[in-house]
Amino acid sequence: MPTSFPADWQALLQHEPFAAMTPEQRLLLASHARRQHYPRGSTLTNPQAGPAQQLFIVLEGQVLAEDIYSGQPFAMLGQGDMFPLGALLSQRPVTNHYRADSDCMVLQLSQAAFVTLCQQASAFQLFCTRRLANLLSRARQQHPAALGGQGLSLHTPLSAVIQRPPVTCRPETPLRPLLQLMQQESVGSVVVTSPEQRLLGLFTLRDLLAAHLATHGDDTPVQQLMRQPSCILPPSALASEAMLALVQSGERHVMVCEGMSLVGIVSEHDLYRLSRLDMKEMLQRLNRCDSTAALSGVAATFRRQVLALFSQGMDADATTRLLSLFNDQLLTRLCQLHLATAGLEEVELCWVQLGSSGRQENTLTSDQDSGLIFRCQDAGRQQQLAHQLPAIGQRICSALSACGIPLCRNGLMAGNPSHCLSFDDWRDSLLDQLQAAPEHAAHLGLYLDLRPAWGQHGLARELAAQLGEHARQPAVLSALSRNARHYQPPLGWSGRLQTDADDQLDLKAAVDLFVDAARILALMAGSAASRTSDRFAAAAGLPGLTATDCQSFADSARFLQELRLRHQLACQEAGARLDNRINPQQLGPLDARILKETLRQGRKLQAWLARHLP
Repeated sequence: MPTSFPADWQALLQHEPFAAMTPEQRLLLASHARRQHYPRGSTLTNPQAGPAQQLFIVLEGQVLAEDIYSGQPFAMLGQGDMFPLGALLSQRPVTNHYRADSDCMVLQLSQAAFVTLCQQASAFQLFCTRRLANLLSRARQQHPAALGGQGLSLHTPLSAVIQRPPVTCRPETPLRPLLQLMQQESVGSVVVTSPEQRLLGLFTLRDLLAAHLATHGDDTPVQQLMRQPSCILPPSALASEAMLALVQSGERHVMVCEGMSLVGIVSEHDLYRLSRLDMKEMLQRLNRCDSTAALSGVAATFRRQVLALFSQGMDADATTRLLSLFNDQLLTRLCQLHLATAGLEEVELCWVQLGSSGRQENTLTSDQDSGLIFRCQDAGRQQQLAHQLPAIGQRICSALSACGIPLCRNGLMAGNPSHCLSFDDWRDSLLDQLQAAPEHAAHLGLYLDLRPAWGQHGLARELAAQLGEHARQPAVLSALSRNARHYQPPLGWSGRLQTDADDQLDLKAAVDLFVDAARILALMAGSAASRTSDRFAAAAGLPGLTATDCQSFADSARFLQELRLRHQLACQEAGARLDNRINPQQLGPLDARILKETLRQGRKLQAWLARHLP
């Protein structure tokens, strides 16, 4: 084995994963890699070479990757870039033609050496299998906002949040000894487990009150009094995920389990110490409001607190879910004030969220995309509703605007008669648009994100199911695919980020590429998932798509959302107008590199769509 890393390879140490490898791991790389020169125009590898047998690391020069289906350039690879990772990991042929765009010097590792290095160098293995996730994690650590003070944050894994070993008992434990144990340990809850520490149930002081009212005796075994906890997360889950789970379930404790084996318990108080955001108290304040002015004040306070959490390291997924969750609750309160008191008891009503609200991916610039569905057995009454309900919808939309959620510029809101329809009219209108998919593909996705927010949710689910069934037709999928490929990722073949005349890059347009593609993949996979990350997860296993591919697509979308939120937060702090446009030259080196990689992933995703849905 070499005793030092070769001097002419030192430039690699400026790049991941080599910068994160230990000296011993770098020497292992040096012992397995061999230098190879490729003159300009020569082929390094192509699909005809069969299953990938070696890894290439660019040391000097540039390698052009060309898509074999379109013949178009796909990416320009330079110093520190490695390929073909996906093909090597899945032992399949490459899908691009790689040729030297200039005289190139590369390092080559055999497949056996690649496997050995992955086994012995964790930083190398992590980069190769989840390179985007690895880069994102490093970026979050480096970004000043992620530091947000000392100690733990909502980006902390639950394994680090657990305060103490859980207090447990067996299911046959009688009530009185159980209460003595709770007093002795100064806890308000006990987890019921098997001798193997498998989670069986939860007993809290609230359950004690129920037991007392039901006149259970002191010798009643706890298995008759315990309840099944609904919040169960693994130790690797983030504190932000736990907070969302508690809010949505109404529970007060998260069971932290490896499989079904109990590891610990995290309470809402533990999470409050990290975030200083009491979601339940905030929602209680909201539900006490009886005017738009009062609701507006609560909404402004909530957004400030969520942005503070984001600046402390909460990731984009959790941030957009929290914003969407609160917006739903705000809408619910307005519907209670305006619709529930309008004498419509005999009418089935459902307010639906569309677009980013439907996907629960709201940012600070998200506007209102909504609709109102109604159904009534009396035909004459139904006609009256078609005139009555849009006016109520307009009042609610105006109130939402006053609370900080902008009106839709295109009028796609429940206050517009075109979006306040009977169930039958909604169905007929949307199915007609699906039949004429090529003409309507640009905005069909908005409706395929339809989600119930208030009222009889069954109306929305029934409509969404019918939409999904028709949207899976090949002609519709192809039209959606062509629309998703209309956007060209702003990445030149030389690897430079491309901007407009104002040196700006539109992050929302880049996000939309992944959002549109994920929607298509979920339809193809038969999944009803609504969030972009969940849709990509559901698509793993489609022809030519591995779980690693789909995770990289989800990580790309997540990073773009994180950049958007970071930019919007900076605009707000500077008192500037909120938008989605950045100057990429102002990004740090790591963020710029990740942005380029996400755009390459977008191009890869579009190439897949072009092959399977031309």
